[in-house]
Order: sequence, then C-alpha cells, then structure tokens
Amino acid sequence: MTNETENESGARKKRRGRPSFEFPWPQAEFTAEQIYNSLENKLSRVSIHSKINKAVSRGELAKVGTIKPRTGRPKSVYKRVDVS
Repeated sequence: MTNETENESGARKKRRGRPSFEFPWPQAEFTAEQIYNSLENKLSRVSIHSKINKAVSRGELAKVGTIKPRTGRPKSVYKRVDVS
C-alpha cells in the first residue's frame, strides 16, 4: 500500500501519519503472540490484533481454536484461508 490516495478529481494526495506495515500471514496455525514475537516487536500487540480482526472479517484468516493456559487469558489460534 502506498502512502498516497486519489481524491475525487483524480489528483494524488499524500496521506499523513505513519505508513502501514504489511507482512505475510504464515501458512501454519499461529497465535497473535507468535506473530508479535516473529516481527521482533516492530508492531504493537494491539496493531497485530487489529490486523488479525480485519483479516478475519475479510475472510483471509479463520479462527481454528483456542489455547487455554492454566493461568491467564485464553489465546485464539488462527489459520490462513486458501482461496481456490
């Protein structure tokens, strides 16, 4: 995604703010924590959860299950959906 958008007249307008950070979804099952650790903290946990929720609503990812640890909150497990 570029840092420019088109307005109604077709002219390019530079977008303000931090540029978006794109990364490929893994083929295997994963949790948000695994993505966070693999990106070496380049993106916040909240941003990762936001990207996951948007991808689930678009149909790119599917929730496969939940990991329930002895203590703490459960973790959702996601998998990439292959569109054939």
